[in-house]
Amino acid sequence: MPEPKILIVDDEPPARRKVRTLLSREAPAAEVREAGSVEEAILAIRDGAPDLVFLDIQMPGGTGFDVIEGIGAAAMPAVVFVTAYDRFAVRAFEVEAVDYLLKPFDADRFRAAWSRARSRLARSRGGDAEALARILAEVGKPREYLRRILVSRGSKHSFVRTADIRYFEAQDNYVAIHAGGEPHLIRESLASLESRLDPDRFVRIHRSIIVQIDQIGEIQPWAHGDAIVILRDGRRLTLSRRFRGRIFPER
Repeated sequence: MPEPKILIVDDEPPARRKVRTLLSREAPAAEVREAGSVEEAILAIRDGAPDLVFLDIQMPGGTGFDVIEGIGAAAMPAVVFVTAYDRFAVRAFEVEAVDYLLKPFDADRFRAAWSRARSRLARSRGGDAEALARILAEVGKPREYLRRILVSRGSKHSFVRTADIRYFEAQDNYVAIHAGGEPHLIRESLASLESRLDPDRFVRIHRSIIVQIDQIGEIQPWAHGDAIVILRDGRRLTLSRRFRGRIFPER
């Protein structure tokens, strides 16, 4: 079988570089292209006709599922999802026999995904369109967002209502929940938490910060395209240029 044409779709350059580096070890002769947004991915698939797509799910301005809808399930190449989604969604991918890489992944996990992708490319992919269509139907259903989060302090456990949370802040392998008083720490990635929060109520303003929109009192310009978000309690947070589009949609 000739080396396939591969497209890497991820809005984060370091994430694309990681997949490209791992691919260079497993398939050094493969033709590899990259796309950093939903629009770029749709154009790259239409113009380049890749055999395989490593498709990130969460991207600014859209999702990997928007790419599938834009191309059409029947016309999509083979897909390996790259995701920080919660494991309930991952389980749906497993049931449908669509492979995935759960961030963060290592070289061994990537090698296993690549091996399965190679096997799929080597045989008929007649069932892929149906599988992708079922996934689209599943993720398109109304979903329940987090209403409360279980937190621990010593041996005591309690719930914090998301409605009471001012902002979340990534701290190494933990996320600090700021809801008044001392922050609570939970062991979860910010990306995973973001996927379970209502996007109409919470917005990511920085790679390490998610804010409840109703807690924002004022936004002031700053330097180099960044801005300062001032919460109603006076707390000042940075709105990075990368995430400005979440607050100020481009026209």
